[in-house]
This record gives sequence, C-alpha cells and structure tokens, in this order.
Amino acid sequence: MIYRFTVGRLSCAVISDGQMTPPWEPPLAAFFTPAAGVPDQELQAALAAEGRYKTTVSCGYNCVLVQTGDEHAVIDTGLGARFLGYGPVIEPLVGRLGDGLAAAGAPAAELAAVVFTHLHQDHCRGATWSGELTFPQATGFAHAAEVAFWSGAQSADGAAAEHLGSAREAIRLFGGRLRPFGYDTEILSGVRIVDAAGHTPGHSAVLLHSNGARLLCVGDLFYDQLQLSHPQWCTPWDHDTVRAVRARRRLLDRAAAEHLLVHAYHMPFPGLGRIARHGRAYSWQPLRHDDRFPAHE
Repeated sequence: MIYRFTVGRLSCAVISDGQMTPPWEPPLAAFFTPAAGVPDQELQAALAAEGRYKTTVSCGYNCVLVQTGDEHAVIDTGLGARFLGYGPVIEPLVGRLGDGLAAAGAPAAELAAVVFTHLHQDHCRGATWSGELTFPQATGFAHAAEVAFWSGAQSADGAAAEHLGSAREAIRLFGGRLRPFGYDTEILSGVRIVDAAGHTPGHSAVLLHSNGARLLCVGDLFYDQLQLSHPQWCTPWDHDTVRAVRARRRLLDRAAAEHLLVHAYHMPFPGLGRIARHGRAYSWQPLRHDDRFPAHE
C-alpha cells in the first residue's frame, strides 16, 4: 500500500510494511496492562465510555519515504521479511516495504538514507532482516542516546530484551555509516529531529518541512486512540514512563496548537491525521485516503 503526497516541495509517500488484520490484531490488554499502570477495570471503563467494542489494536507498520533533492530517504523500515517473533502466522503480513519502495520509484539498492525514530525491531529490522543491509548505499541515522543504550549491557533487561538483537544488528551492519544525531538537528534538507524521548532513551520525532508546509512523524508516541483520550497511559515497551508521558503531552499540544499534520507509525494506513485537544485529552482526526494534502499550512 502506497499513499503519495507532498510537503511543500518534498515528494513523500507512506509505504506500508504490513498491517495486522483479524484475527491476528493484538489485544488492547497486551498494550495497556496493569504492570504498565493501566488496571484492567480502567481499560474496560474507558472502552465502555467511548462506546468501543473493538478490543484489539489495528497495528500498522507505516514507513515514510521522502525525496530530498535528487535522493530518497525512508523513516523507519518495518519488521522485514521472515519475521517469526510474534508467531509464524504473521510472516506473510509484513516485510512489504521493499516492494513498496520499488513501486514508488525508490528501489532499496538506491536509497540514500534511513532515519530511525528508534531501534525497536518493528522500526529497524526491515533494514537488516537478511543478515545484510537491505539498503546497501544508505547512510543510517539514529539518536546518539539510542545507539549508546542498545550498545550497552543495561538494554537487555525487561521488555527491551525482545528488541535487543535487531537493534544491535542494525548498529553492527551500518557500522561507520550509522550517524548518531542530537535533538533539534537538521540531518537532511527539510528533515529535522524533534525530542520525543521516553519510549526509548533516544526516541525521536521527525519534522518534515518545506515552503511553510510541515509533517510531524511521531514514531511510537502513541499506539492507539486510547493513548490520546488517556495520554497518561503507558505500555510495557516504554523505557521511561514519566518522560514518555511528558513527551506525548508536549508533542500532542504542539500538533494541536500548530495544526500540524501528524504521521503515526502504528495507526491504520496511511497513519496520517491531525490532533484535536479536549481539555487534558486529545483525539485523532484521520486523513481520509481521498483527502488532498495541503501545500501550505
């Protein structure tokens, strides 16, 4: 699946690496758990209050292709092919980024850059799944704190353990071509890094900007609309829950106040929408497939 659009003069496309479909969509209860600070009765009460009967997460893996000058970069790379980590049955559902890039006119062999919002396996494994670099000519970009964390012994604890292998494989294979960045940095023309740390130590949002138009790619700032109506909710994969909640509120406030278009990696394809604020909570206003992306804000 490919959704083409522009951000000012930047030619972009959302390219799906895959989309979980029933009956393989993960349950909400696996994301919002008592151990992560969401008692089951609180989750059930929230579902009832919103009149929601769907108790699963529509988990998409939506990567963003952006053309900067004559070169293409991709933001996050999905799970990649031959993925068995969530059970063999989902293997045919993911690993489609390569075909999508080729169809969009940016074959993997010619990609110039890969920007990682963070190094969880569902964001970086697509770059390394075969044991070799999927994008052999590309420079990799990840936050310096992210690279340091996954390179250190402390990263093997808790929920981080399932992501350790893929993170270290990405760091190893990119080697000297992995460029650590800091926040508030322009890493490519029209591609700026925004602080979103908390979900992981170097979790980053990516702001695409050109000719007054902007798109904020928020990575794993939220998985589901429930984290907008309940922004204090965390998941087992949040490394620093206090910092994650602060980042979520700060970036959602900014998106609402500045009327930014937002790209949310795990929302249903294409994962594009706007944020509305309601007191201390928020809501998601998805961009329909037939909506035209505004050239300017």
